[in-house]
Amino acid sequence: MTKKTATVADASIHSRALLVWLTISTWSARKYDRKISDEVNAKYAATSDAGRYNKFLLPGDAVAYKSLVTISTGIRHAHYAHTLAWSDEGWRLLPTANYMDYTTWFRKQQLAFQTSLTEFTAAYPAMRAQAKSLLTGMYRDEDYPSPQDMQARFALDVKYSPLPNFGDVRVDLADDQVAAIEADIASRINDSVAVAVKDAWARLYTSVERIHERLADPAAIFRDSLIENARDVCNALQRLNVTQDPKLDAMRQRVQTELTAFEPDILRDTPRVRAKVADQANKIMQSMAQFYQPEAQ
Repeated sequence: MTKKTATVADASIHSRALLVWLTISTWSARKYDRKISDEVNAKYAATSDAGRYNKFLLPGDAVAYKSLVTISTGIRHAHYAHTLAWSDEGWRLLPTANYMDYTTWFRKQQLAFQTSLTEFTAAYPAMRAQAKSLLTGMYRDEDYPSPQDMQARFALDVKYSPLPNFGDVRVDLADDQVAAIEADIASRINDSVAVAVKDAWARLYTSVERIHERLADPAAIFRDSLIENARDVCNALQRLNVTQDPKLDAMRQRVQTELTAFEPDILRDTPRVRAKVADQANKIMQSMAQFYQPEAQ
């Protein structure tokens, strides 16, 4: 059998991380109206494909619906913050060090999502009736799911999977074919781990870059979130450093110590401190350059 070549990924990554796939389904509350589109295009002597008219099926305020959509969007963004890039298919890398935090967070999101969904479905019949009076001739009964079906249009779920395991291919093939499959698995895992590590570096670099950009200009206005977000990134990277990279952790500690130690009001009110932190941010970016290069815009 062809000799296997051990890699960082197959030696340690399986005990340090698993894969997670978040699914969020929502109802768009929009509908393409072919009849209205044809009428508008004909009115202006335009071609039949010149424009498409999409109706918003609920009243403009639709508070309960918009709240549910906002919660769904927030869950997706937070999911990305809790995990690392892995593949284009939807799987994300969840370090085991962050598993308990992630599952605790997700249970809270499930409750918030379900509560908001219950509120929306209760308000939906009244919203539909109001939409009928607002859309008038554009209203179509068939555009609207029944109240019973509406619950099924929204879903929130997460599934987990172990990483593909190098050295555990059990198929009835020749040794060299099995070795080729295992080599491919190892290659894909290592490529994906590299993507995850780059993602972690990118988060840290971006937070430092933003601090430098805002603080280097004495007249630039910045929000408290500039520093708060950097703190959040540093805290998260304690759990997201899936390869236990000492360089990444050392840089994280520098950012935490040198850039986030001062409260935003101190930075606004004390030009000397602001300039010092901006200079430190620039030095950290220079130090990071040997480990991470941002994508060219």
